[in-house]
Amino acid sequence: MGLATREDVIAPFHVRPRPRLALALVGASLWAALAAAGVSSADPRLGAELKRGGLVLVLRHAATDFSKPDQDPVVLADCGTQRNLSARGRIAAHAIGYHARRLGLRIGRVLASPYCRTLETARLAFGRATVSRALLNTIDSKHDARWRRQIRAVRRLFGTKPRPGTLTVLVTHGIVVVDASGLELLEGETLVLRPLGNGRFRPLGRILPADWRLLRVA
Repeated sequence: MGLATREDVIAPFHVRPRPRLALALVGASLWAALAAAGVSSADPRLGAELKRGGLVLVLRHAATDFSKPDQDPVVLADCGTQRNLSARGRIAAHAIGYHARRLGLRIGRVLASPYCRTLETARLAFGRATVSRALLNTIDSKHDARWRRQIRAVRRLFGTKPRPGTLTVLVTHGIVVVDASGLELLEGETLVLRPLGNGRFRPLGRILPADWRLLRVA
């Protein structure tokens, strides 16, 4: 996916949620197909853009173990009730952090959904995470006033400029990204946004977990 143009600014709209199992299976199968085909998502120019800072990185949690789905209800304080990272996911999260350091990226705020898989992804990759309930999973949410408030809060995060020269990292769930932007991410994939303020943002590109190794800053 190449760099976006000025016309690609995301504006508010309404997206209907997908069933949990369907979303998970689509993401898993698409990831496998891309990997098998050797397809790269990363534009090499993204490395230099990231180095300059001023961007927001929206990261869907790394790969998970689908044999152990979320229970109903999920208890946020109990990882045993949740679908957690797989061994592959933990390796991928570590690798993202390694490449962020290799590129010399200045990571500012790291916010994550309170689910165990999102917090673990953030901590393995960046060594820290601050819980943000705005990034909480919306897979079972009704599209009511509460959902609309949450999605507005997500869009504010997407559109908020970080401190000069730094990057804000938001670790969340695939359905949250769909609800806020209409864009779907695979597990461990990163969406790179240019924040424009007032809940507005422009996609610059996306990075599959294995494609961080392709990025260069010069």
